[in-house]
Order: sequence, then C-alpha cells, then structure tokens
Amino acid sequence: MNLFRRAIPLVVLLFLPARAQCAQLNSPGNSPSTPTAYKKAFDLLQKGQADEALAEIDTALAGEPGDPSLNNLRGLVTAQLGRTAEAETSFRKVIRLLPHAAMGYNNLAALLYQLGRHAEAAKLFRQALTEEPHNFTALVGLGTTLAETQEYGEAAPYLEKAWSSRAGDFQSGYELARTLQELKRPAEAQKVLTRLSPPQDRASAAKFYALSAGVAEQLGDQPAAIREYRRAYELSPQSFEIYLALVRSALRTQDQQWAQLPPAPSGLSGEQHLALGLIFASGGAYSIAVSHFRQTLQLEPTSYLATYNLALAYKQDGNPQAAIELLERTLEKQPSAELHNLLASLEEETGRYVEAVRHYQRAVDLEPDDEQYYFDLGAEYLMHLTLVPATEVFRVGSQRFPASPRLHVGRGLAQFALRQYTDAADAFIDALEIDPSSPDAFLAWNALPTFVVVTDWERIQPRLQRLAERFPGNAQALFCYADALFRQGVASDRGDGLDLAQSLLEKVVHLNPKLAIAHLELGTLYAHRKESQKAVASFLTAVRLDPNSEMAHYRLGQTYRDLNQLALAEWELNLYQRLSRNHQNQMAQTRSAIRQFVLAKPASQPVLTEKKAPL
Repeated sequence: MNLFRRAIPLVVLLFLPARAQCAQLNSPGNSPSTPTAYKKAFDLLQKGQADEALAEIDTALAGEPGDPSLNNLRGLVTAQLGRTAEAETSFRKVIRLLPHAAMGYNNLAALLYQLGRHAEAAKLFRQALTEEPHNFTALVGLGTTLAETQEYGEAAPYLEKAWSSRAGDFQSGYELARTLQELKRPAEAQKVLTRLSPPQDRASAAKFYALSAGVAEQLGDQPAAIREYRRAYELSPQSFEIYLALVRSALRTQDQQWAQLPPAPSGLSGEQHLALGLIFASGGAYSIAVSHFRQTLQLEPTSYLATYNLALAYKQDGNPQAAIELLERTLEKQPSAELHNLLASLEEETGRYVEAVRHYQRAVDLEPDDEQYYFDLGAEYLMHLTLVPATEVFRVGSQRFPASPRLHVGRGLAQFALRQYTDAADAFIDALEIDPSSPDAFLAWNALPTFVVVTDWERIQPRLQRLAERFPGNAQALFCYADALFRQGVASDRGDGLDLAQSLLEKVVHLNPKLAIAHLELGTLYAHRKESQKAVASFLTAVRLDPNSEMAHYRLGQTYRDLNQLALAEWELNLYQRLSRNHQNQMAQTRSAIRQFVLAKPASQPVLTEKKAPL
C-alpha cells in the first residue's frame, strides 16, 4: 500500500459553498428574494444545520426551480447528508442551467471523485477547463483525479499550472508534491513542500509530514525522514500506516534507531501485529519482533505464520529453547511437516542429533512429496557421517525426485565416504547431467578423481563425453570430460587423448577464466608434457585465484625445481606443507566435501510473507 495515495481527500467540495455563493450573486435572472433565501440556507449549512438548510432551499426552489445557485447549494447540502443520488441530480441540473460555467462541472466531478467514479470525474473536470481554461478548482481537481488513478505524468502539468497561479495553496501544493514524488522527482517535490505551511487540521498535517518524510527518503536523507515520520505519528498516533512507515525508515539506519521508536498504535489486529513482527524481524530487531508475534498469537492462537516466525525470531534472538518449546506445543495440536523440519534444525543446533533426525523423518513422513525434507534428513545423516542411512535417504529421494541434482550429490557423497567410488561417480554425473552448472556437483566431482581406478575411467568417460557434447559452452561440463581424458591418457600413454584434453582445458579457461581448478589441471598437463613455462603460468594463475590450493602450490614448487629455480621451489613447497597439515588422509577430504555441501543448503528465512499454512 502506498501511504500517500489519496492521502488528503479532494477538497473541491469543501471550498465550493463560498464560490457557489459568489456565483449565485453574479448569475443573471435571480429574483430579489433569492439572495435572502440562499444566504439563510448557506448560514445554516455553515452552522452544521444541514437538514434545516435543505428545508430552506427546497422552500425557495418550489417558487424558483430554475435558480442555478439554489440547485448548486442543494447539491452541496445533500452530498454532505450522504444523499449522493440527489446531489448528482442537482449538479447535473446546474450544468444544464449554466452550461458554459465551470461550477456545475467541478461540483459534480468532485462528488463523483468521492464516490470512486474517477473516469467520469476526470471527464467533467476536463469539460470545466474547456469552459474556463484557467479555472483553479478544475486544474486541481483534474490533477488530483489523475494522480489518484496513478496517471502521474499526465497529472503533473495540471497541478503545476494550478500551483503557479496560487503558489502557497495547500491543496494544489500537496497534490503536486505527492505527484512529483511518485514520478521520482523528489528534489522538485521538496521545493514545493518547503513553501507550504502545515494545516491546522491534525489529520491533514500528519499526512503532510508523512509526505515530507517520503520525499526525504527518496533524497536519501534518512534522519529527516525519521524526524518527519515521528511528527506525523505524533499528530496521528492511531495511524498504523504512518507507524509502519516510521518503523521501516528506522530499520534502514545503522544505529538501531528502532530501539527508540514510540509504542505502536493501540488496538491493532493480529494481522497488523504480524506485519510489524515480519518487518522488525527483517531488520534484525528480533526482540521487538518476538513481542509482536506473541501478540498475534494472543489474538489468533492458531496463526501458523505467527508460530513459524515467532520460532525463528526466538532463535535469532538467542533463545532457541523457547523456539523448541513453542514448536513442540504447536505440533501436539497442529502436525506440520514444515514445523517438524524447523524443530529438527533447532534440535540439531542445540546438539540433539537423535531428536533432530526424528523430526526430519517426521517431516518426510507427513509430506513425502516435498524434496526439501528428503534433502534435510539426508544432510543430517551425512553431516554426522551416519552414512548407510544417508545413502538410503538420498537414494529414495533421488528416485522420487530424479530432477534434483542435490539429492544425487548427497547420495554420491555418502557413497564416496563409504569408499564406493564407482557408485559415487555415477551419482555425481547424474547430477551434472541434470545441471552441469551445479556448484555442489562440480565441487563433489573434484574430490573424486584420485580415488577412481583406471578401469572405471573407461566406463565413466563415455558419459562425460556425452555431457560435454550436450553442453559445449559449459566450462564445468567440458572440464569434467577433459579431466577424464587427461587421466585416461596418462594411464594409457595415448597422445591423442592428451591433445584433446589440452584443447578442452584451454577452452575451459577461456570460457571461465576464474575457474582455479581448470588452471591447475591445465598446468599439470603442461608439466606432464614438459612445457614448464606454460605450466608455471597456469599454476601461478591457479594460486592467484585460490591462494589456499595446496596442490597448486605443490605442483608449482615441483615445476620450479624442474627449472632449477630452487629458492622459488622451496618457498612454494613450504607453503604446500603448511596448507596440507589438516588434509593428510582421505577421510579429511571427505569431511571437507560433505561439510561444504551441507553448509550450502538454504537456511530458513525469518520473513515469510508468502508462506501458507498447511491445509
């Protein structure tokens, strides 16, 4: 919702009684008695005695039904009394009586605007301008009506013309500034606002300050925006919209301005408390978010969104036990796969691995058609190296969701850890065939080659060749095939395989110059072919892209040694030794690959405005 759309109602009707009086006094054909009847009715209307004013008007019209000013005043009175059909009839009669005067068109247009009939209102304001091209009321009315229908570009010229004729007029200035703000012209809007004085009416003044705050936000002046929103809220302390804007503005600052916010309006609905909770949570103000989510649950005890987000806010606020207890209470009455999944993640973070597995499994049981739950359960087993259950979960999941690369990767990592290297290779290739750009699949694949025996490469290579042929512009797909060709070529001492591998690797580093492992592999191939200078260049690029690559430092050191550059060789080999201290065995490499895979899984987000409660 835009806070400034229709922020101040069209006030044409509010100004018309005085103008109507002038029109009545100057219109031809009025009898001497008419001014007296008109003035008496007008005075009654000004005193708030609309019914008495209408009786006076009707008495006068009985004798003079064609008097335009009395008909106009009758339209104003009946509009004020909510008898809009009668008001419309009266104004249409004024138009018939004075077809070349703007008054009737303006009054009818203002009425239709208030009734939401904007297209008709705009047409009538245009007609008024046809009759009187410089009519101020018509200019403001048409500009305001067009702005209400978000035709800001068309509205601006009319409002600018009105403003230029009466600089300082609040209605035209406010509507012009609002339109300029919508057109993303905040400097011009601010220039207009500085020439306006806030009205005495508190509601209108509040909206004036709110508009000033919005313009300040567009100009990047956050302190001014907060200051103006605070003024607006002081004048209208029950306005939820203004408070919401103040909260959003305060959360954008880096100095925790939200900690000094005034209390929210009283009597908010559960939905409004939920909205505030989501906004505070999105800005990191979790303790305040907790308060609003709890108030939502007091008003709407079964609110799924409030429960879910309250649990997340508890967690982010450093109170995971409160989140766990909330979810446990809720799940007793409202079983939900999503809540079980969230509870499992909380149990895992507090070190309750067995409980976490139980809840992840329950999520799978409740919603077996959701791929995320299989992944989370398998990842939980995998992270704790409970490998046989992990393999089974990922196997069942990848069969149920064959298009999910990460389930294939999870299966492959579990099989890799079990030293089932051939099966792991198949799983990783399955993932790459689905998404050759998958970072998880590529990372996992690169941990595998040193453990694959030569005979397995003969079986794997055709699949990788087909992968490269299907995705000739994908650096990862080409790299995997080139890597297999290189290893197979070295094992079989076949030069044609090495030639193709070199050609492919050179293409890979052209497609993706930042792929460190491709530069490392290309350097290794150059070194194998005794092209030491090329090898050094490739290894240096690999080290620049990935300074912690122990193998790049090792091979660079070996190449320097071959070139008899012993000082450089010693430096690189010392770096290699320091980097490799924590990677001395196969299980360490496996754990590293698994950790990166699991930690890359998407985390729950504290703002879930689109989340639906389970059916």
